Amino acid sequence: MKVLIIEDEIEISEFIKKGLESELCVVTVAHTGELGVSLASECGFDVIILDFHLPDMMGSEISSAIRKYKPSIPILVLSAEKNMDIKIDMLSICDDYVTKPFSLRELVVRLRALTRRGHILYNDSIKVGPLTLDSRKHTVTLNGKNIQLRNKEFALLEYFMQHAEAVLSREMILEHVWDMNIDPFTNTVDTHIRLLRKKLETRKQSFIQTIPRRGYRFGAYRTI
Repeated sequence: MKVLIIEDEIEISEFIKKGLESELCVVTVAHTGELGVSLASECGFDVIILDFHLPDMMGSEISSAIRKYKPSIPILVLSAEKNMDIKIDMLSICDDYVTKPFSLRELVVRLRALTRRGHILYNDSIKVGPLTLDSRKHTVTLNGKNIQLRNKEFALLEYFMQHAEAVLSREMILEHVWDMNIDPFTNTVDTHIRLLRKKLETRKQSFIQTIPRRGYRFGAYRTI
């Protein structure tokens, strides 16, 4: 699980970071809302932990900005607020919240629950350019034409589309689409990406960019 923590209090963020890393999570910390939005929009995280009050931005502003880039990413808000009306307001901008002080064990359980639910919290249909994927119907259409994909091809495309414009490493793809214990030196990712390219791309339209030494980026790209 790859987690972004947006929290200005260093002691709290380090406490969460160490605790999540002990659970084998990959954790990135941003101490400002501006940096948090930038990281969330550029990188492929599974879930975001967001402090409700930051010096430069409010949690509602940060959440709205992130949703523009990643409408399906789960967000859990941390807050010291105990007022029920404010808690209800928090749930309007996020998927769950935990009140400070909190138990790290409870936090981990809530995060795992959110990542299991994933983008189903939002739209079952994901659209990137002329490409549309419907997870409930298990269909993919390109320019209105149905594209037949095998299960792993579908799962790989879904992961790419959920993290459009983010650079995804082979390790990240292996962990999320295949069993995380699979041999990291296998060429299965490259093989399936070649199959997807063959089924989706033309001379004028590409979707998967190879980023040397980093991985792949997915989007709707025009070729010359």
